[in-house]
Amino acid sequence: MKAVYVKAPYMFEVRDVELRDIGPDEALVRVKACGVCGTDLQLAATDAEEWQSFGHEIAGVVEKVGKNVKGVKVNDNVLLESGSFCRECATCRNGRVDLCNGAPNIFKGDTMGFAEYIIAPKECLVPFSGIDFAEATVVEPLGVALDLVYTADIKLNDDVLVVGLGPIGLMALKLAKAMGARNVYGAALSRSKARINLAREYGAADIVYTDVTSLEDYKFPRGGVDKVLVTAPPRTIPQALKVTNIGGIVAFLGIEYGERGIISFDANEFHFRKLQLRASYAAPALWFPRCIELIESGVINPKSLITHKFKLEEMDKFMLKARDDKSDIIKMVMVNY
Repeated sequence: MKAVYVKAPYMFEVRDVELRDIGPDEALVRVKACGVCGTDLQLAATDAEEWQSFGHEIAGVVEKVGKNVKGVKVNDNVLLESGSFCRECATCRNGRVDLCNGAPNIFKGDTMGFAEYIIAPKECLVPFSGIDFAEATVVEPLGVALDLVYTADIKLNDDVLVVGLGPIGLMALKLAKAMGARNVYGAALSRSKARINLAREYGAADIVYTDVTSLEDYKFPRGGVDKVLVTAPPRTIPQALKVTNIGGIVAFLGIEYGERGIISFDANEFHFRKLQLRASYAAPALWFPRCIELIESGVINPKSLITHKFKLEEMDKFMLKARDDKSDIIKMVMVNY
């Protein structure tokens, strides 16, 4: 079988790999599609110090199951959760499965999603049907977006701002509208044309071009917004706090490392305006069945998000495009069919 390996900065190899046999708690899955996530780009840019397999937005078909695997069988279509809870620790037994990421996962295997096959722990297998494989890969980032809007606790008639209009931000915008938000605004760089156009299709009241107008200078009708969803780097959080109305909530999931991950804001202003800053981190991945339902019911249309499909052997070409020219990119998906 073939698998793609990455090493920073932006080096890729397609290798012939021989997989071991599966264990009793595992399944062999033929990868049919795997979406490209922003963390894959970060891995390619800086984090992959040694050659490694990657890709975690995976849809495929079960080819072989271990004796202890239940709930799926050979030839079933499956999604792979990026992480799950162990069900056995004190945190899980106390009902906080959302705080445990201790189950076996796909990140420790011989290959990951950008490959022809993957060996998956039974805990990760989620059956699905009736959805195209490429479109099904959207379920994993949709779970991240859903966790973000749940964290922000969006209420009927809230005004909401989404900072960052990547696939997760776009889906969060659409979910906020579906949950009853009155006005949902997007904030993005003006060059992100494809994403801005889709945000408008998804119901954005307006777009703040942050390379032209700062959030603080934008004239929100009610002075600010009730909830902010940040899918951009942490450095955008202080500005988001400044445009949040009294009693408002800023939920964020953007990641940076080193000094770029450190922010500062006026704690007194934060206190007297009764603001809240909440972290969303969709690990374990709790919402796969609900996200499948959101796609089946038409709340989220994956076709509108997927702008590019490519083959395994074209990984380097499309990853370099995502680095150098993403103006027409919303979501890229590798397909093996």
